[in-house]
Amino acid sequence: MNDSLGIYIPMDRRQALAHKIAIPDRVNGAALFADISGFTPLTAALADELGRQRGAEEVLNHINPIYEAVISKLHEYRGSVIGFAGDSITCWLDGDDGRRAVACALAMQEIMGRFATITTPGGAEVALSIKVGVSAGPARRFLAGNPQTHNFDALAGATLERMAAAEGQAEQGEVLVSKEVVDRLGDAVKVAEWRSEEGTERSFAVITKLDLPVEADPWPALPPDVLGDKEIRAWIDAPVYERLVSGASFLAELRPATSLFLKFGGIDYDKDDDAGKKLDAFVRWVQTILLRYDGAMLQLTIGDKGSNL
Repeated sequence: MNDSLGIYIPMDRRQALAHKIAIPDRVNGAALFADISGFTPLTAALADELGRQRGAEEVLNHINPIYEAVISKLHEYRGSVIGFAGDSITCWLDGDDGRRAVACALAMQEIMGRFATITTPGGAEVALSIKVGVSAGPARRFLAGNPQTHNFDALAGATLERMAAAEGQAEQGEVLVSKEVVDRLGDAVKVAEWRSEEGTERSFAVITKLDLPVEADPWPALPPDVLGDKEIRAWIDAPVYERLVSGASFLAELRPATSLFLKFGGIDYDKDDDAGKKLDAFVRWVQTILLRYDGAMLQLTIGDKGSNL
């Protein structure tokens, strides 16, 4: 997080930029997907009570503290948010065999108890909850996009597919982990239930407890302003960046817009050594076309249902 602008750059990527080291494109660790539910009815309630513009502003006053609390737990276990998509975050804990990710997931569930119910100014009560999926193993790590437009950090591979499938099997308030994590942690995890994914041989466990000491290992502090304007600018769209540096106090606005969802395939992320180059070239090509029409690419997601932006 950039202290002055509030721009999120993955913490391990920020450390790498600060120390001028490269993140390899083949990594091993644990993937965590956390999905928060309740923001949609909260947004609708606030818009109904306060009006669309004021309601949009008020949503941030509720959403930001929740994300800050959840992501702070991730950072305590030396994890990074790789991407935001809707109400969910995809995270990576490098070098982890699953224990840090499971401990983090359970901590996220615990801290969400503080936000279980939000009362709006009009007296409406909105319930919030979180579900988390965890997997572990090898993955591919890519940096894609034109830095003069917007950089995207991306994870891909079979480990990410299992992570997404685990979250898909989870109910709100649950932590589901893929079988290889249970095999590694053994009796240290308390399994409440096993679930199988229809049409595959993949199985996932509902975890309620981790009987294993996992010490917090937060990211080391970096000096203020260690990242310059050039590094920060590469991680945020131009209109948002210009709004932030102008001193604007909020970004919650309602404007007419057209959304475009594009699904793509054809890259073997696990086996193709040139997968990163191909993804980068494709993303840059898309960005070039969007710029012709004053458009912006906001998200890049690679999961068990394919790749999309």
